[in-house]
Amino acid sequence: MSFREKHLWITVLTTVVVWAIYFRELIVRVIDGGMADPRFPFVMGVAFAGAVFVVSVIEVALTAIATLTTPRAERRMKDEREVHAALKASHVALMLLIVLVISLSVAAYFTALAAPTFGTHLDVTSGGVLVVMANIMVACIVVAELVRAGLTLALLRALR
Repeated sequence: MSFREKHLWITVLTTVVVWAIYFRELIVRVIDGGMADPRFPFVMGVAFAGAVFVVSVIEVALTAIATLTTPRAERRMKDEREVHAALKASHVALMLLIVLVISLSVAAYFTALAAPTFGTHLDVTSGGVLVVMANIMVACIVVAELVRAGLTLALLRALR
């Protein structure tokens, strides 16, 4: 396995594990009525910062191990196959991110438009709602990153 493939696997596994734990915590808090808690934005902000920190530490540590276990010549060379796979996967991930963001924008617009019709009121200025909206955007970024890394891995294997 090349150094690039090792690094991509580190990214995929770290992203899945850490962000799954984070989003599970968010969902449990929302289901349990945590959005009404005035500390919800602070607690989830700390949890988010913690998740980013943990992802960073794990990725740096595992990449250092991968670096030490990969010959120097292999780490430096980047062949045309790797560049092609990375560019193609990055393009797909970007298009996916654009579709997700536009879809969320449309959903938010129609939710706000339809809310009075159904006699509901969604206070989008409350801290809890804003935190959930921000986390939906973070989830879109996480999904796009997983698609980028996963598709790059798949393309590298297919191009062998």
